[in-house]
Amino acid sequence: MGESLMRSAMDYAEENGLRLVLDVMEKDEATIRLYERLGWQFIGGATHQFGDGQQIPAKCYVWPAS
Repeated sequence: MGESLMRSAMDYAEENGLRLVLDVMEKDEATIRLYERLGWQFIGGATHQFGDGQQIPAKCYVWPAS
């Protein structure tokens, strides 16, 4: 189901001239594999701050629409 939703978002973005960018938490390895298999390109890392001084590392991706 996740792949189907991502493909729909990618199709919509391409049809409307939009550029998709997303962050995914590094711990979500299966999600990262899905994005990479769908052609998303890794563009860097980030650290998300939340709660009372907590943080979690993330990877940033862009959809290279044609």
